Amino acid sequence: MEPSSARRRIVSSGIVVVALGARVLALLTLCLLAWAAVPKLVGWVPTTVASGSMEPRIMTGDVVVSMPIDGSDAAADQVVLVDDPAKDDTYLLHRVVERTSDGLRLQGDANRQPDRQLVDDQDVRGLGILRVPFIGLPIVWAHEGRWAELALLAASAAATGCVIVWTRRFLVDERGRTSSRGRLQGMASVGGVALAGVLAIAAVVPTAGASWTSAADSSGNHLATDGFSCLGQPLGAPEMWFDFNESSGTALVNAGSGPGFAFISNEAVRVDGVCGDSPFARLDGVGTQVATMPQVSSPRTFSLETWFRTTRPQGKLLGFGVAQTVGSWKADRHLYIGPDGRLVFGVQSGSPEVVISPEPVVDGEWHHVAAVMSESSGMELYLDGELVGSNPNTGSTNYRGYWRIGFDNVTAGWPNAPTSPWFGGDLDAVGVHLRALSAEEVADHAAAGRP
Repeated sequence: MEPSSARRRIVSSGIVVVALGARVLALLTLCLLAWAAVPKLVGWVPTTVASGSMEPRIMTGDVVVSMPIDGSDAAADQVVLVDDPAKDDTYLLHRVVERTSDGLRLQGDANRQPDRQLVDDQDVRGLGILRVPFIGLPIVWAHEGRWAELALLAASAAATGCVIVWTRRFLVDERGRTSSRGRLQGMASVGGVALAGVLAIAAVVPTAGASWTSAADSSGNHLATDGFSCLGQPLGAPEMWFDFNESSGTALVNAGSGPGFAFISNEAVRVDGVCGDSPFARLDGVGTQVATMPQVSSPRTFSLETWFRTTRPQGKLLGFGVAQTVGSWKADRHLYIGPDGRLVFGVQSGSPEVVISPEPVVDGEWHHVAAVMSESSGMELYLDGELVGSNPNTGSTNYRGYWRIGFDNVTAGWPNAPTSPWFGGDLDAVGVHLRALSAEEVADHAAAGRP
């Protein structure tokens, strides 16, 4: 055999392997999409999982298909799809812990505590029967604005399609007849048409037949902590809310309605309390903070609120940054105290846009602060329930990062930037809302006092 002929055969065989590999990948994707979408045609409910509250059994990006059942038939240890009692027009996928006289008590597998709100039988939409791994990740990425991952996926799909088309001729024999490999190519063509149909179904399922699951406490940490049972519920259904009511340990429970958890520095002082004087965290201003999880996309509309007490004109109360524990090179959506003792709320929109309180807040008294950002009405800063400043800016930059509590960089370009990024003082009831609180809601939260 001529060396050149041998090389051609090797190259040809390699191309055939690539061709078949591309077709196998396409058919595998077809099968997964069909497995997730076709049950919709018989009335079952496919749901894209968008939080980690059921890990490790059910992962973010999985599609769970639920069979409709009567809520009275739901039993302990079953995974059920329900109308989320904490959010309108949203589904929740959690496990049944027990049935009480007032309803079903649910809990995420990754959560240390059951969900705070019970579920009525009439709000049960189905029983989780089938899990299709990771096929819903593109939907999650789109929801979170992760365009780089979506672009990479689209490029990979386009490359696979190009390989299938370009290698078609290698599956036809020298006499122009379709070989056994050519027949496989024909099957792949039919499969491609079916794939397009299933993709169309799948495009409808996550928006019409399924919504976004959420977790009352999506913590993967299992440190034992004792709680103060006398504390009330957070106001306004925040996505993330920390009240520091754990009497020991570094793990903090997210009492909000969304995924997330946090850890407080070992050096921080947890000040115990009773119902009339709730527990709070004391940060030293030199090295203590609260680190949150998970990494999320920066919201364009949001509200931040917390109770704080300090005599030190320095540090960040609450904000958003690209780093989890160290100083962020990119950070905004923050509340910080400047060297003159005044409070600053700022977002980055090409350049820093801020609202600054007219008076200092470092008087050693408890204060309630709320910072509201709306894409339609701009920025508002409230202190003790009263509007103290606003800014018509509605723009903000988009990036992924972490909510930061008690520490993060505030660069020199920010107005009234603090001399130290570390907050020194007391914090309580730190909340993040993914909506704009109204003036009436902020006033009610302040009037209610520290929870």
